[in-house]
Amino acid sequence: MADRRDDQLEVPAREKRDLHAAPPLTMRELQSRARWIVPAAAGTFLVLAVLAAVNALPWDRPITQWIADHRTAGLNNFWRSVTQLGGDQVAYVVAACCAALAWPRCRPLAIAIVTLALTRSILVFSLKEIVARDRPPAALAITHPGGYSFPSGHPFAVAASWGFIPLVIALYTRRPWVWWTSVVVVWSLVIMIAASRVYLGAHYTTDVIATLLLAVVFIAGSELLIAYLHRRNSQSPLACGIRNRRS
Repeated sequence: MADRRDDQLEVPAREKRDLHAAPPLTMRELQSRARWIVPAAAGTFLVLAVLAAVNALPWDRPITQWIADHRTAGLNNFWRSVTQLGGDQVAYVVAACCAALAWPRCRPLAIAIVTLALTRSILVFSLKEIVARDRPPAALAITHPGGYSFPSGHPFAVAASWGFIPLVIALYTRRPWVWWTSVVVVWSLVIMIAASRVYLGAHYTTDVIATLLLAVVFIAGSELLIAYLHRRNSQSPLACGIRNRRS
């Protein structure tokens, strides 16, 4: 009898440690503690978008000029290598790998990853066309991508592809330190990619700051989509099977 009671007590403990069902930190949890986070991020992004559209961001050009004056050959090579991790080719491969790994254990998550990866491209293209901000002048740049400058596609691509890695890791481990390590690595990469775009002269500083704010809103929306797909498919063959997995 005592052993049976012990077994019954162990199940809730394991459920509590389920990083997929209850991750250590989510945007929804942050917003429940500070409801201003997502609205403030969205509002600030919109203000910066309007200012970028009317060319009313006077601090951007001096920052880019200062960076151009302090470039070195070694730093040029380093930031060129870093920025490649945020390209569309890499982002789509990472998102596809995340979806493939998620599919056997949580099909709603896999569907959400594919949906969000495709939505990301449409969203960035649409915003660029609406704001229509020119990129930094060629004299201040060492890379010359086409299209408009606001927002920056590379850091947003990382957030919408590499950013799914912690969610997938949570399907395969119950160790919080592994989850936290993946979160730190992924978001460090997002910041580095953002910095690389400014260093290379592909974007202004405001472009990447606004992109990080947009990523906050995108993450909040992603969590809502993932939660919706979990509820919708809870009784279907597409149901998430993580809770049936034995540790």
